[in-house]
Amino acid sequence: MTEPDKTWEEWVRLVADEYGLNLDKKDKETEKQKRILEAALHIFSERGFEGTSTHAIAEKAGVAEATIFKHYRSKKGLLLHLVIPAISRVATPYLLRPVLKILDQKKPLEELMREIYADRVGLMERNWKRVKIILVESLFQPELRVALQEHVARAFYQVISERIEEWKREGRLRDDLPTHVIARSLVSIGGGYILTKNLVPELLVQGKEEEELTWMADVLLHGVAGPKERRSLPGEMKE
Repeated sequence: MTEPDKTWEEWVRLVADEYGLNLDKKDKETEKQKRILEAALHIFSERGFEGTSTHAIAEKAGVAEATIFKHYRSKKGLLLHLVIPAISRVATPYLLRPVLKILDQKKPLEELMREIYADRVGLMERNWKRVKIILVESLFQPELRVALQEHVARAFYQVISERIEEWKREGRLRDDLPTHVIARSLVSIGGGYILTKNLVPELLVQGKEEEELTWMADVLLHGVAGPKERRSLPGEMKE
């Protein structure tokens, strides 16, 4: 967590100052910096942070190793430069605006869930190398973990939980389940699909994408229990 007396923006600025991150949209990267960032993105994604050397990044980028330290101070500074500025500038609007646009439609929940999954899966796949780095390295790098918790997960949960509460009041979702459980189920099904599609697609992603997205929405809203296992409302007996 960020320090309690600091806002998100203040915390990002502290990290930026410590590692020399560029948070100004107007400041353009040089051609060398672009090559370094592209090389780092590729190698971090393939080998992980610990398995990557600045020498390997410099070699792939076609620059001297000293150039990396000149611009990014350290390997960790380079890693953070790949993700923190993007998160601090555009993560919330980029992640949430499409979801809000979908949720504002007057459609059955199954259609809305399918559209949300289609949108999020597309976003993740277009940015898979960066997503993979963030997911893996957030386990070991506190700066990334805080960025995910405070600026991405918290903002997403606030939006989706408000909508879940609204749908509960309207009788469109079960009101006997905690909101966080429904939100977690939505995220888990989508995240599980993205991971299995990239790791073991031949086993766990056997349908066409449109079919898979429809099945995901169906499982989220209706579960997997067959007639013999499907229970009635709480307090009622099975048939």
